[in-house]
Amino acid sequence: MKLRNVLKEIWKPLIVIVGVFMFSTTGFVLTQRVSWFTGFYWGLTTLSTVGYGDVVPTNTYSRLFAMVLMVTTIGVIGYLVSSITILAMRARDEELLGSGGTKLTGHVILLGWTPTARTALRELILSGQSVAVMTRQHESIVEIHTFVTDLIEHYTKNPALRGTVSKPSDIYIGYGDYTEKSALTHLNLGKATRAIVASHDDAHNVMTSLILKELAPQLRIVVALVQEQFRETLVAAGITYVISPAEMGGRVLAEAAVQPEVAITFDEITNRGNGVAFDEYELRAGSPLVGKPFGEAISLVQRHCDSVLLGIAKPVTKVDRSRFQVAVAPPAATLVNIGDYALIIASNGEGRERVEHYLGVASGRERTQSSGTP
Repeated sequence: MKLRNVLKEIWKPLIVIVGVFMFSTTGFVLTQRVSWFTGFYWGLTTLSTVGYGDVVPTNTYSRLFAMVLMVTTIGVIGYLVSSITILAMRARDEELLGSGGTKLTGHVILLGWTPTARTALRELILSGQSVAVMTRQHESIVEIHTFVTDLIEHYTKNPALRGTVSKPSDIYIGYGDYTEKSALTHLNLGKATRAIVASHDDAHNVMTSLILKELAPQLRIVVALVQEQFRETLVAAGITYVISPAEMGGRVLAEAAVQPEVAITFDEITNRGNGVAFDEYELRAGSPLVGKPFGEAISLVQRHCDSVLLGIAKPVTKVDRSRFQVAVAPPAATLVNIGDYALIIASNGEGRERVEHYLGVASGRERTQSSGTP
């Protein structure tokens, strides 16, 4: 909890305690005719239930006053303990619900907690991303915390993934209605770079996507739709990518029935937990692949990185570099240019590091150029 909120909650019991001390001190001074210091000392030992016995009331009025004070102390202490307990529980709940918001930067926003969102969070953590998760389901908060903790603990023990998995501090988990602007402000939208919208309700998905587009135009927004009918609306609104998990799952099922190894391969290259990384790398000036035909680029990646160049993504137009057209296994003579993205399959760990060192860039869209590389 913020200090201001703590003070707001605790000022009443503090005033009660100060008032009781002043009352006890004054009472003993008047009834026993002792000094103010002695009165304060006597009141303190009485209220704290220490009772050293070195100073005792010697007249009827002091004894009656001490009796009243002793009875009153029980209620004061009970009130104080109750107030502190409530404050501690509220602070714990606020931390669990993420009420204080996040200061993450360059992070991915994940809205919704569905099987699709769960899988997406797993892959984001395995790729070392910072993620701010928000759910509208109060009962899902503990589940998400447990999922994240167990996942990070499990994969950080894997030598092949060591150093590539997100840290607990990279993950923010919050509770709120992300169809409302006030809840979204907790996610530090201005510093985020990407957003995934994946709730159970397509109407909420569409509404949330449009709000995100309004509040944070810089975001690259990906939406998972249950039904295809909203796709055109979102594409027209400028949403980066609209996906139907049901449609994609149906295609994999069909392949599994007809060509099972194709389906297995797809699962392997899209599951970082299997030790395979399928990433895209921006080709900048000075890259060893720039200016080479695709066929030669394949050989270079294989020879220097022991990895596979699967395809190239080229910007749709020279002006609009936010949208790319993917060419998987294009003609060997296709020229690789500055600004293209190389789609490479490598082992998740050493293979990925070799590719990053060779190309001089880290994987992904918003990654900075690797240090110490040309």
